[in-house]
Amino acid sequence: MKQFTGTGKLLRLYIRRDWLLLPIWLFLPVVLVSGQMTFVKAMPDWRLFIEELSESAITSAWLGPIYPLSLEGAILWRGMLQAAIVVLFGAAFTVIRHTRTEEMSGRSELILGKPVGRYANVTAAVTLSCAGSLLAGLLCSASLFSSGFAAGGSLIAGLTIAASGCVFAGLGSVLAQFFGHSGQVRGAIFGVYGLMMLFMVLNNVNGGYSAWAWLNPGAWFRVTAPFAENHIWPLSIFAGLALIMPGLSYALLNKRDMGAGIIAERERTKIADIKSPIALAWHSHKRAVVVWSAGLSFIGVFIGAITPSISMDSMGEMLAQLSGWGPAMMKLGNQEGFIALSVYILGLMGGLSVFALTFVQSMRGEENEGYTEILLSKPVSRLKWMGSYLAVAFAGSAIILLAFGIMSGLGWSIGSGNSEHLFRVTAMSISKIPSVWIIIGIAALLYGWLPRIASFLGWLIWGVFVLVEMLWEAGIVGWSAMKWTPFSYAHYSTPINEISMISLIVLVLISGAFTALGIVGFKRRNII
Repeated sequence: MKQFTGTGKLLRLYIRRDWLLLPIWLFLPVVLVSGQMTFVKAMPDWRLFIEELSESAITSAWLGPIYPLSLEGAILWRGMLQAAIVVLFGAAFTVIRHTRTEEMSGRSELILGKPVGRYANVTAAVTLSCAGSLLAGLLCSASLFSSGFAAGGSLIAGLTIAASGCVFAGLGSVLAQFFGHSGQVRGAIFGVYGLMMLFMVLNNVNGGYSAWAWLNPGAWFRVTAPFAENHIWPLSIFAGLALIMPGLSYALLNKRDMGAGIIAERERTKIADIKSPIALAWHSHKRAVVVWSAGLSFIGVFIGAITPSISMDSMGEMLAQLSGWGPAMMKLGNQEGFIALSVYILGLMGGLSVFALTFVQSMRGEENEGYTEILLSKPVSRLKWMGSYLAVAFAGSAIILLAFGIMSGLGWSIGSGNSEHLFRVTAMSISKIPSVWIIIGIAALLYGWLPRIASFLGWLIWGVFVLVEMLWEAGIVGWSAMKWTPFSYAHYSTPINEISMISLIVLVLISGAFTALGIVGFKRRNII
């Protein structure tokens, strides 16, 4: 038990440190579930609404059929997925913040210099995340119950949400042992969830109740079936999985040195071998570019290949009038709407935006570890160093989106026998580049002027953009609110031939301005 000494003290410390972050992912799921309740109840005929949703090919492919076919089912159909996503990422990032990030900063070494056990850090972080997940789930249960829904179904729904957070908290603790940088761990979390999205789509195109549902936490409510069968036994399996992962992380922790990861870092290029700052930046990040390109290309081929299986039947009248989403899908058609939505989510909102943030934030890691100071002691200016990293970020994101678009279009072209789809989908993906560059520019601006809180602010801004997207799709906010996000200017609801080239050019110019301001800030501040 000596290995767990000090766990309680660390837990109290982490709670105090997360006084701002913790409430965000605890209460946001309640807001999303409540918003879905308000949205569905506001329908003039919610019974017709869920009937049309169940018959819609495009909504069934991405979100699955509604089950049960009731008011509760219509709320869970979208609310559970959104709530689970918030909780699982909140839990995983909390663990990463208090484990791998602490090791990168050197604070873990200071803590272990006190009478603190080897496992106390991981245990306290996982305990906090699991407790937070459980509280978020119970708050969702309370929201459903207070709205007049059955207590049993409300409780099962909340515990299902909590289970997703607990499992991803454990997953975060395991992945934190493999990688030496917190950005790599976050990228791995996003990569795992990206793969799980494939499983979710596979489950949905197979009727929504296949074995694939077990492989995505966003679909676990189809296994537990709140307000229908109310299965309790799957929760014990999820709980067992959540308990196994910290044990695995303890075993891995004993196999590595403090500050290092199980996956050994590549030997850094010697200063004498550096030909230019941009060569060093590419050498440091080419693996990330290759992995992202390969991963999204694989997903793109799969998404494109299943697109021809999406029914071309038109959606119902009420669904077609739903916010701005329904008319857009009617205009695009089910198959093009499905591929456009897929490219938007994976290529911009939930994919390359993450790549952009993690890439730029890696400069902070270089600075913390002292490599930046070493390089700047050579005949390398701050402008060249930061400019080189950002140039690779801009070019790398464009390469990834190009590869993703080509492979997605190729999959659709081969599946449908129509080669025109290749060029259309590639254009869809390329149109996302300026929006991704805006994210890079924002991250560079924050790093240049506010390095200590740049990571937090970057993820917060991205989270606000995603939240606005969710609220727009739910009809809570209008398109005027969406236009404040960079996502709207290459949105899936706009046919590729109607996207404004002027708007995309303006986005590129704004990203360049943000980048320039970030470099100015970096030149004026001290290396921290």
